[in-house]
Amino acid sequence: MMRRLLVSAVAVPVLLLSACGSDEPEVVEPDTQTSTTTPAPADDAETTTGPAEPADTEETTSGDAAGETATDDAATTSGPAAGEVEGGEEGQAAADRAKEWLVAFVNGEDAVCDYMLDLSSEGPMTAKQGDYDTCVKVIPAMAGEMFPAEVAGIIELMEITGADVDGDTAVVDRDNFSELFAEGFGDDYITLRKFDGQWYVDMNETFTSGQE
Repeated sequence: MMRRLLVSAVAVPVLLLSACGSDEPEVVEPDTQTSTTTPAPADDAETTTGPAEPADTEETTSGDAAGETATDDAATTSGPAAGEVEGGEEGQAAADRAKEWLVAFVNGEDAVCDYMLDLSSEGPMTAKQGDYDTCVKVIPAMAGEMFPAEVAGIIELMEITGADVDGDTAVVDRDNFSELFAEGFGDDYITLRKFDGQWYVDMNETFTSGQE
């Protein structure tokens, strides 16, 4: 079980550093070369032609009306109301716990173990003293060696919105992360389980994509 915990924990910096260390956007230099071609003179016949016929007022008016109708239709078919998240209140609670756990991990805080299930996923880590002592001894120190100082500041900016909630289980995947971090997470996910009204990260079911 401890080996599985370490395997999952090692996946955290790999994913986060991938997100935080994305390449700078490519800068495309504008084409400053000016054309030396002399524009062709206007056709004399065109310049001597009388004023163009006025536009059809009826067509213009109908076009404007159509545009207004399209706008109205778009407004009535917009997505979910602002503030609505996947999983509702429980989904956001799980998302908030996932962020707390990631921030504590990156900062090498003992609190990272407070947000996790024990090594057997039977309950909170804090309820099994032996597992908790092992976690506090290993995880914060390991994380402290993995992350450069600047990552701690970047991780605070991470946004996680909602989670896929099924009873007492919640899954946070790339769709719940802001765009920058979603790219780093790929097909991986964070699984949380609820005990006594609180969400805890289940390391046995977290970052398992592509692992045995």
